[in-house]
Amino acid sequence: MDVDPAPAEIEAPPSRKRRRVEDVKPARAPSKASTRSKTADTPVPATRVAQRLRHTVSTGRALAAQPATRVFALWRQDGHYYAGTVHSLQTGTKYLIKFDDETDDHVDVAMLRRCELQVGDAVIISHGSLRGTVVDISQMESGCVEVEFDDGSDTTRSTHAISDFRIASRAIQSHWKNRTLTADSIVTIIRPKPIRATPSPSGMSLMSATSFKHKKPFAKTGFVVTLTVRNKHPEQMKDSVMLAIKHNGGTVIDDWSSIFPMEGTHSQSNKRWIASQENFKFKPKPEFEGLERVFLLADDYNQKPKFLVALALGIPCLSNEWIRDDYLNKQTSPDWQPVLLPAGFSETLSARVSQLVDLDWGNCKEHLTDIMSNTVASKLFSGKTVLCLGADLVPLPSRGGRKGGPDATQDASRVVPWIMICMGASRVEAVTEVKFASKDLHVYDYVIVKEATDFPEDLQDDVTFVHVPWVKDCLISGRLLTLPSR
Repeated sequence: MDVDPAPAEIEAPPSRKRRRVEDVKPARAPSKASTRSKTADTPVPATRVAQRLRHTVSTGRALAAQPATRVFALWRQDGHYYAGTVHSLQTGTKYLIKFDDETDDHVDVAMLRRCELQVGDAVIISHGSLRGTVVDISQMESGCVEVEFDDGSDTTRSTHAISDFRIASRAIQSHWKNRTLTADSIVTIIRPKPIRATPSPSGMSLMSATSFKHKKPFAKTGFVVTLTVRNKHPEQMKDSVMLAIKHNGGTVIDDWSSIFPMEGTHSQSNKRWIASQENFKFKPKPEFEGLERVFLLADDYNQKPKFLVALALGIPCLSNEWIRDDYLNKQTSPDWQPVLLPAGFSETLSARVSQLVDLDWGNCKEHLTDIMSNTVASKLFSGKTVLCLGADLVPLPSRGGRKGGPDATQDASRVVPWIMICMGASRVEAVTEVKFASKDLHVYDYVIVKEATDFPEDLQDDVTFVHVPWVKDCLISGRLLTLPSR
């Protein structure tokens, strides 16, 4: 196949404050400034020197002598945190924040963090989607830190102004708990005056000084591929998609169990199986340990296990044209939102329904490593106990060296217990017959059978029986539907 020749090395102008970066460029994405109008009447330039947090004092004169508090503040329109300065107290606990790009917003103190980057912090270049890790903060007093970028094969470092960055909300929630603020620790601008720009490096100057081109746009990105039964050339299409993934630096994952080991506890001669939320964790096989985000690729929506598990976890299910088209044109865009597939067709609603996903999915690795804490995915059975009743619903014991996953027709129903875990159930039990259940049927919140025809003849009024098609329709619809008729 044809492969583009390696791009020529671009010489960066000499700089004492950064190392040269070779051929790494963030894919284009709208900046925060482009998403809103400029309303700041006292702009804070991007070149403003970062200030350390100072405690307030009792007198206005002393307060005015202190620099205003520098923060990372939430910009609600895109869910990321950006650098800025606290301008003034508004109503209650909200402050007017003057962002470094000369825009402003009212932000609650709970959504503010000290503008103090630490080694190991994950950052995103504001003018693109290139993700990196802070490795050196020795120049932070002058408003700069050194960041390492890893495209899967090459590692490069460069120095950037703090105003260059945006921080994912999920990363803030997980790793910035020691940098919160209180009203007593915030210094506001008492008499705001225009501040002359200083010759410190700005985000735009650094970005223009070096031409970034990301060699591998899908580095550290895993893809699970599934195709509909309607596809006339499944093997040809799958090979084409997998080739495109690998060409662009991505990783093909054979099945979700390769990164989320689906292991429960078997007993009663494998006639009973039990699992809980604690059994479902991101624990990849060695070859997938470097992944930081994952997606599902398909030719269309379907009800195969791979697709349903992704829906339940809130993992975006995308059209494989995203990979194939861009690959054929020798250019790849990291923007996946335009190719989001429908969740499916809801028979109850008589409509195709959109997926419920975090539109910032993949901007930090916590989306993957803490996937069961995803607050966007609809956890319809959160806290519920479930019994799956029937021999076809009991997961098989793991077999050493077994390849592939449960996407085959004969194995599809055995993934239902895991789908229930992904949908929030606290405990799921699967048994071949009622006599192997560990509790009386009325104790479970739901008892699931494969089809409506599998409902017991002597239904108990205090037992909530449902069938697998109802569960799937709830998942696709994103809501608990009316219970099926008995």
